[in-house]
Formats: sequence, structure tokens, C-alpha cells
Amino acid sequence: MTEKSKKPIILALETSGRAGSVALGWGDGIISEKFFSAPMRHNSELFETIAGLLAKSDSNPSDIAEIYISIGPGSFTGIRIAVTMAKMMALAKKIRIVGVKTTDALAENAKTCINEQNLQINRIATIIDAKRNHFFTAVFEKNGDQWAKTTDDTLIKAAEFVERFAGGDQPLWLLGEGLLYYKDKFAADGIKVIDEQYWAARASGIYKQGRKQAKNGDFTPPKQLSPLYLRKTDAEENLEKRIAGK
Repeated sequence: MTEKSKKPIILALETSGRAGSVALGWGDGIISEKFFSAPMRHNSELFETIAGLLAKSDSNPSDIAEIYISIGPGSFTGIRIAVTMAKMMALAKKIRIVGVKTTDALAENAKTCINEQNLQINRIATIIDAKRNHFFTAVFEKNGDQWAKTTDDTLIKAAEFVERFAGGDQPLWLLGEGLLYYKDKFAADGIKVIDEQYWAARASGIYKQGRKQAKNGDFTPPKQLSPLYLRKTDAEENLEKRIAGK
């Protein structure tokens, strides 16, 4: 076993969107990151991807000290997969958990975009498909080399979003998988769209944001870990409808 492999490993999981991924790192440095082979392959490829990255870094599950996961908003099923895994690992091996909001991880994508494409961006909004003509959104403003969230995660329709946030002194740049099929719904003066390659939340973004939270002692006990749902699940809403119809 190499000297590096003896260091505590940090595992980061992004399963809240279509394009799932896993990242490994030591401290502030990310060793490797891998996306699943196709959209919505979280359940079938999560374990093998983790095992492959651990083997590649000459590590094993017992080396994992912390796990950072996306807690939402996003896919109910995908988020539950990561939450369940994190709880199992924490209870079995006392691994510490950091729950990262998907919107905060997406803001890390905007940093990457600015650096790679040399863009001047001071305001961003994350757009995540919540189904039924609604979207999970959050707005950020640049504060030095960080993003400050100016609205909390919100469930909103596209027309309401445009009415509320379009215009202003500086352009509002959008990113997120909610734009995949609905980009035109957000078209308005003062709104621009970041290149599509930055729309999907990444495990590396979960890692970077999770690392900040970990340094501030923002860990979640496994019994308190739960998905961030901004609306009821389909099953809950269908049950309410059946009850109301009686």
C-alpha cells in the first residue's frame, strides 16, 4: 500500500440529477472523478464506480473517513440512493456525512465555466426540473471568488421566475439540467444561458462544496440525514388526492 493510500479518503456522490457521478479525494484535492455510462444509471452503477475508483487509487472502503452527498433538490429516487448509502456507511464504520445542496454544487460549475471560458459572470441561477411545469431554483451573486446565495432554494414556475428575476443591471446566467428541455421558457431580456457542458451537477462540485462545509464542522448525524424535498413526492400527492376524493 502506498503512502498516499493510507490517508483518509473522502468520497463524493452526485445522484440528484440525470448524470450521476462519483469523486474521490484527500483533503482539498480531488484524485479522480467518474460519470456513470448513461443518464439515470445511479442504482446500477454506483457501487461498481466507487469500487473502481477506490481500486484505481490503491484504496479500500475502510480508508473512507468522510462522505459528501447531494441531498437535493432533484430526483427523489436518486437522492434516496445516496442518502441510504451514506447512512449505511456512517452507521457501519462511523464515517462522517456532509449533505450538500445540489444548487450549491451547481454554483461550483459556474466557477469552472468562468475560468475555462474567460467569461464575466456576476449573477447566476440554477434551474432544476421539478416536473409538472415547476422548477427548483436558487439565485447567487459573486462575492470575491465565492458565490453568495441571494435566494434560498425555491419551487417556482418558469414564467414566475422570469417575471421576478429578468432584467436588472447585470445579466443573470442560467445553468442546470432543467434547461435541457425547457430553456426557451426562460428566454427574456437580461437572461443568458451558460454552455450546456456545465448544466449537470458533478461529484467534483459536491466534493468542493462539501469540503467547505466540513471545514466549518457542518456534518450531519446519520439519523438526522434526509433528502431536501421542496415538494411532496408523487406517492404522497396521489395519496392526498385519493383521500380528498373520498
